Amino acid sequence: MCRCCITYVALYKLLNDTWQGYDLYEPTSAEALVRSINRIPAYSFNNLLVLEDHGEILACLGFWDWGQIMKITLKARSLKMQGIGFLLNISRNFRSLPRIPKVGDTLKQWCLTPIGFKDPTYLAVLLRYLNNLALQRGIEQIFCIGERNHALLTNMKGFIHVDTAMHLYVKPFQQDVSMGDRPVFINGIDL
Repeated sequence: MCRCCITYVALYKLLNDTWQGYDLYEPTSAEALVRSINRIPAYSFNNLLVLEDHGEILACLGFWDWGQIMKITLKARSLKMQGIGFLLNISRNFRSLPRIPKVGDTLKQWCLTPIGFKDPTYLAVLLRYLNNLALQRGIEQIFCIGERNHALLTNMKGFIHVDTAMHLYVKPFQQDVSMGDRPVFINGIDL
């Protein structure tokens, strides 16, 4: 088996282990993972960061540049966003900080997907690396979806973040499906 095939097998197993307890997560395989990455516009295996130690994959984190497939223009800002922008503008006089987009700006965002990890501390290493990479490439926001206390979000401590409410409209299932109290998996690609 070639090195790439071994990596794909390890990645799909890591993704399945990370999300197995979530409703709406469909377990993947090496072949399905490759097909998925190949079918996404403006995405490739170059968009996938992997943390590895002695041949063992500890975490993976993908980033998808939405600006290559769509343009999102900011039409309005909430009072909270205006306040954060004001404070950042003052603080920027003392140290390098990101800016909050203004009305009329086109957002420069990366969406995080796929995400997998054996331990949340491994994910934190990739998030910090990705944040530096985003800043180098002029990306101003990193977008992700997660439950309030999910390891992805708790590992972003120290990042300037804005939690936003989301209105998600879903087509009804064709058959009866019952969901329990487990958290729900939503893939950024599906948005």
